[in-house]
Amino acid sequence: MGDSPTPSDHTLQVQRLFVQHQQVVLYYVLTIEPNLGDAQDIVQEAFLTVSRKAATYALGTNFPAWACTVARYQALQFQRTRARAAARLDDDVLEMLYGEDGPAPEMLEPRTQALKGCLGKLAPKAADLIRRRYHLGQMPEDIAPAVGWTPNSVRVALTRARHTLRACVDRTLGTSGLS
Repeated sequence: MGDSPTPSDHTLQVQRLFVQHQQVVLYYVLTIEPNLGDAQDIVQEAFLTVSRKAATYALGTNFPAWACTVARYQALQFQRTRARAAARLDDDVLEMLYGEDGPAPEMLEPRTQALKGCLGKLAPKAADLIRRRYHLGQMPEDIAPAVGWTPNSVRVALTRARHTLRACVDRTLGTSGLS
């Protein structure tokens, strides 16, 4: 016997179903938590919870609905935890950093203006990808058919566009990219 028990066949089947339906679960979580990084963390937590509760799932029933229910509870728990942390930061730290009114708009304005200018300098295709991803909230899998590319090509192009924007903003502001 090892240090930890091996998963049952039922648990392994449930885990395979989760992997098969992971994109559906992620899209669902994004309707609750629009930050992609946080949503991915929530999906990972949902996988762990689904694995622990696998015995409660009846094979052959609607798995995506069950997994999305688990993910919804994970997302709500995440948001409650974040809200408590944000409140603590608001009370304890932000006032010391910025005073009672928060960060001064003039601290944010130069970076915002630089970004707007740099967006205008992007190649039309790159600008369209950035608009679709960040303004419309589309995922690479949704963008790909619209532009005639593979999802992976869209991801690569978005990464290049973000690097281009970051470099342009840094040049515009005279910074070294440390911010």
